[in-house]
Amino acid sequence: MNLIKKQIFLILVSVFAFAATVAAQPVIELSFQGILTDGEGQEISNEHFDLTVKLLTAEPGRTVLWSQASRAKTDEHGWFGFTVPDISGYLMEGGSVKEPVVISLEMFPNQHTCWIKEPQDFMVSYTLTPELKDNALHLKMSRMEGSELEMHLEDHLYAFKDEYPFAYLMGGFLLSDAPPIDQNSVGDLRQWIVPDPTDSGAATRGVKGGFPKGGYRKKN
Repeated sequence: MNLIKKQIFLILVSVFAFAATVAAQPVIELSFQGILTDGEGQEISNEHFDLTVKLLTAEPGRTVLWSQASRAKTDEHGWFGFTVPDISGYLMEGGSVKEPVVISLEMFPNQHTCWIKEPQDFMVSYTLTPELKDNALHLKMSRMEGSELEMHLEDHLYAFKDEYPFAYLMGGFLLSDAPPIDQNSVGDLRQWIVPDPTDSGAATRGVKGGFPKGGYRKKN
């Protein structure tokens, strides 16, 4: 094999090896669903505000890894959400897990906002921690003060929920290594976060997708 052919061969081997490593690492999509409520627990519907979502390192200094700013609006029931299409690269690299990632939500008023006024804002952050167990990726989440979020696990799907105390926001996260996350799973997460008080079958059945909800049991 002459020198030029040998160099081409080595380049192709390197490219193939890199592609194989990337292919072995799953693409993980993250979806957040939150509901805004006032001090009396009433839904804040059709409300406009500015939303900035950041992924940051957990160590002091908080390096920003990813950021997205948008105009947000709650629906008629107070729900809003956002998606991080591929959070995988911030959790794993080369088959090894990285340090925990901080997910920061910053909500600011704009000219159409009623629930908070200038110069007020509302911020909440969570820590997403990846772990390797038996050669598989496992995840856990907590609020920044350390309390762990309640978790539900299904095939290819993690669900976490949190009721942030003494604040406007109840919310939860879905993470899936089989994206995109479908609307049935989003609906199940919302029902898990805020159970429907008019649902008389809540004590005896599971919701579509199997999320536990209040008195629900998981479907077999």
